[in-house]
Formats: sequence, C-alpha cells, structure tokens
Amino acid sequence: MQEIKAMVFMAKQFPRDEEECLKRILKACERKTLAEQAVYEYPKGGTKVSGPSIRLAEAIAQNWRNMDSGVIELDQDPGESRVMAYSWDLETNVRDTKVFSVSHIRYTKKGSYKLTDPREIYEIAANMGARRKRACILAIVPGDVVEAAVEKCKETQAKSLGDIDKAKEKMVKA
Repeated sequence: MQEIKAMVFMAKQFPRDEEECLKRILKACERKTLAEQAVYEYPKGGTKVSGPSIRLAEAIAQNWRNMDSGVIELDQDPGESRVMAYSWDLETNVRDTKVFSVSHIRYTKKGSYKLTDPREIYEIAANMGARRKRACILAIVPGDVVEAAVEKCKETQAKSLGDIDKAKEKMVKA
C-alpha cells in the first residue's frame, strides 16, 4: 500500500509535460532496432492484421512517464493459468486491466499438445500476457501519440533502407 501511495504521490509532484514526453517517444522511435520491431503483422482470414507491437507500446509507456504496467500470474491450476495484464496512468488514475485464462496447450499446424515443462508454461503465459499488456498500454496513452510513434518508426525504417530503386538495381546486377 505504501509503495502505491508513493508512486501516486511522485506522479502528482512531477506531472508529465506531454510535449516533452512526445519528443522523447519520437526520439526513441529514431532507433533502428525499435523501428524494426515497432509494428506486428500476421495473416488472418485472407487479410493481414497489423498494429503497434509490445516493444513500441513499452517504449511509449516508458517515455510517457508516470505509468505502471505489467503482467501478473494470479494462480496456476493443472492445465491452466489465470493471468492479469494492466496499465495504470498514475497521474490521471486511469487504469485498464485484463484478467484472462491461459490453457497449458501449445497449438501448432500439426496439432496441439499439453505443456508440462514449467518453462514452456511460463513462456506461453508471458506471451499471452504481453499481448494484453500492449492492449492495456494502448488504451491509456492517447491515440494520436501512438500514431505519431508508428509514423516516426516508419520514417526511421525508410531512412535505414535508403534509396529503394538503387537497392533494386544492385540486387538485379548481383
């Protein structure tokens, strides 16, 4: 309880400067490694689903400041874990929480099988938790800030690729 009070107290004492936070987020998006991981994309039902990745969401949360987010395994029964992902803006007291169950089953194209190895159980819970944590962070941070970050990451990627036409010419010659 004291830790939570201290976090809220510090957030109120040092409120975020949104312009400065946005500058820090955009600066982080200039890093090539973050820009390369900033957007996820996968095929689903004949279309592609894409959006800001957990790595980008974490970078945004770190630089938006006065936020707390995480994933907690609440309990574990044979065959299933109950997990909570959350994001909390300590300054505005806006919070998004998702509680969900994770079956200890690995699904593959060749079928599914039960997980018994504690490491695999942890990894599947952490993976599912990261997806929900991303959703919680993105629910708290203003949408225009997230959109600006995604655009900056796209710019960074374009700069690192250089002139596409010249690259094509070199590839054809090679």
